[in-house]
Amino acid sequence: MTSSPQPLSAPPVVVPASPAIGLFEMVLEVADLGASERFYHGLLGLPIADRWSDDRPALWLALGREAFLGLWPRESGGERAIHGGRGGAHVHFAIRVPRGTLDTVQAHLEAAGVAVESGWTFRPGDRAIYLDDPDDNVVELTERVTLWDGSPATE
Repeated sequence: MTSSPQPLSAPPVVVPASPAIGLFEMVLEVADLGASERFYHGLLGLPIADRWSDDRPALWLALGREAFLGLWPRESGGERAIHGGRGGAHVHFAIRVPRGTLDTVQAHLEAAGVAVESGWTFRPGDRAIYLDDPDDNVVELTERVTLWDGSPATE
C-alpha cells in the first residue's frame, strides 16, 4: 500500500528584524581598570563618556559619536551585569581611525613601547594594524576607503 503525497504547508510567516544601524556598545572584562584606562584613554586617546563607581566600577569610552566601549573588572559582571554579562575570549575588534592617520598612530604607539603588527592591506586604502591591550585583547586600528560591501567609507 502506498501513501499519497502530503500537501506542502505554507512557509512560516517571518517578521523581519529591524536592520542594525551601527554598533552602540561593546564591553570588555579587564583585570586592571586603571591599566585599561591608561591604554584606551591615555594611549589611544578614546574620550571618556562615563565612569561608574561604587558597587559596579566601569569605564565607558566613546568610539566616534554613537558607539561606546565599556571596560569593567570581573566583579562588575556576572550577577551584577545586565543579562548576567560575563567575560570571554574573542578574536579581535576594530576601531576606525581617520584616513591618512594610521602611520602617525602606529609611530605614536611604537614610541610608547607598544608592539604593533602592521603591513595589513585589504584593498587599496584599506589598511590596519594590530596590537594587544593590557588584557591581551586584540585591537585592530584601521583606516578605510571602502566598506565591506564596496561602498565608500565616510568619515
